[in-house]
Amino acid sequence: MNCPQCQTPNQQDSAFCSTCGAPLAAAGASAPASGYSAASGYGAPGGYGQAGPGAPASQYPPPSQYPPPSQSPAPGYPQPPAGGQYQPRPARAAGPVQFDLNRLTRTDQIVGVASLIVLISIFLPWFTASVTVLGQTVSGSGSGTAAHGWLWLVFVLDLLIIAYLLVRAAWAESPIKLPVAHAPLLLVATGLQLLLVLIAFFDMPSAGGVAGVSVSWAWGAFIGLLAALAAAGPVVVPAVRSYTESRRQG
Repeated sequence: MNCPQCQTPNQQDSAFCSTCGAPLAAAGASAPASGYSAASGYGAPGGYGQAGPGAPASQYPPPSQYPPPSQSPAPGYPQPPAGGQYQPRPARAAGPVQFDLNRLTRTDQIVGVASLIVLISIFLPWFTASVTVLGQTVSGSGSGTAAHGWLWLVFVLDLLIIAYLLVRAAWAESPIKLPVAHAPLLLVATGLQLLLVLIAFFDMPSAGGVAGVSVSWAWGAFIGLLAALAAAGPVVVPAVRSYTESRRQG
């Protein structure tokens, strides 16, 4: 760079002439810092610094100092935690109870009523015992649970079946999510109920070899057996029919 006053050559970045001491800042500032010149016809708007390579570095902060873009989620979505990942919404609470039997199919209604009858029948007389002594006959009866204590399993099973169907009728969307579908669940429950009732029906108490003592079925056993058949029939029969047809086609 030549001094504008005495034309003495100086360094490019010198602020004053080394000979006469004249200031060189104005001449140095007019030249682009990196050899680029601004395009003609384009200038920085008023109030803003000059854009481009020749702009002072202080007017353009590094990218790390710029504010981050807005990451607010759309309305209706949960706010993200500090880690930046959205968490799933909590399980929605069950709505108000609106009992409606129309939510149950005809099969569900038959299963529910028949299971209730089975539950009642195990407390009715299932077996009668008659003893003949000196020409006189004395008879007595016992309930299903008295003759077979394990029939309490049927009692618990019936309570679960009835409660399950009541929940389906009380809410449009059940608050209880089971890992088993509705149809297989009824198939297993009613099939197990029928099996336990059949065993109790044919497992007649023994007279113990006492002469003159006879044991027979009472009316409660027949009610329980018929109700168990009625509960399992609408579920088991279609399942067996579907299975046989699939085996035939296969």
